[in-house]
Amino acid sequence: MEVVFADGGYRVEWMTYQTPWQFRELMALIKGLGDQVHLVKMREPGGIQLQDLLERPLRQFHASEGSRYAASNDAVARWQIRMLDLPGCLARTHLRGGPLRFNLHLSDPIERFLDDTAPWRGISGEYVVTLGPASSAEAGADAALPTLTASAGAFSRMWMGVRPASGLAATDALSVSAGDSPWRGPPELLRRLDAVLCLPQPNPDWGVF
Repeated sequence: MEVVFADGGYRVEWMTYQTPWQFRELMALIKGLGDQVHLVKMREPGGIQLQDLLERPLRQFHASEGSRYAASNDAVARWQIRMLDLPGCLARTHLRGGPLRFNLHLSDPIERFLDDTAPWRGISGEYVVTLGPASSAEAGADAALPTLTASAGAFSRMWMGVRPASGLAATDALSVSAGDSPWRGPPELLRRLDAVLCLPQPNPDWGVF
């Protein structure tokens, strides 16, 4: 763990640990500085919600509001992720549920920014997708399967567990159809996608302030 002095307090630049107990030891070490240090800033590690370790967190936020050493939680998006190779990503995807098969009509807005000489053209296309212990994406379509229509960004968010399929259907470029009936709500395919891709929030555990 590296701690530097900044802004009238300490800032944890990075930390590394192997077990949850080692993490708690590091938190205890920081707490032990409380008689000397009024403020400690740190980035929330992946899989950990620091508010769980605070006694009466909302009371602390209100009591210290406006102070130089105010207690607070700040959420900032410092990273962005999207699929660049759909078959490659799904070949390395192993899920406990499924198998679930569907057609995927995928659009990729990056195409309009690439000229004809670009060797990579994005990931748009028609695919038959399987999600489960062994996942895959194959070019083509199967008339017997329901169809998921999505942008590369929306499908990437669903695959990463950023948001469930049903939520993305309401707010992003993602919808489901079977035959001639399109939906923007919770049909069976969306419910099954929610169940199969029930993943933890993808919080990276390394970064900079």
